[in-house]
Amino acid sequence: MTLRRRHNAMLEREKPRLEIIPMIDIMMFLLVFFVMIVLKMIPDSGVTLHLPGASTAQPLPHTEVVIIIDQKGLMHVKDDVLGADQLESYLQTVKAGHDTDVIVAGDKGAKLQRLMSVMDLVRKAGITDIGIATNNTPGS
Repeated sequence: MTLRRRHNAMLEREKPRLEIIPMIDIMMFLLVFFVMIVLKMIPDSGVTLHLPGASTAQPLPHTEVVIIIDQKGLMHVKDDVLGADQLESYLQTVKAGHDTDVIVAGDKGAKLQRLMSVMDLVRKAGITDIGIATNNTPGS
């Protein structure tokens, strides 16, 4: 009988506790989940580009500078449209003492002369590692 009283007395002394650590884990999971969903909902901005194809195209390493030439001949770097002078000063700033790789992505409808003038601007800035973006199309 005394054992039962001791057991009952121990149960009465222990109050139920609210475990907060598992709730924090769940809240963090929900926060990360909703942040990832919201980031997927934000539309990407950019230029629609139809790259020319080449059967000998190879993957290029990730570069910090990608110059896009659209069908109208406008030059885009990141989200900015740049003129020739702006592009040249931007490239000189980026070059500033370290090796820089540049990829030029010209739309199929862009004029070849525009592509060549952009490549000349890149060379004037002192950048010698220039890649041309294409799609890999076997048999072309």
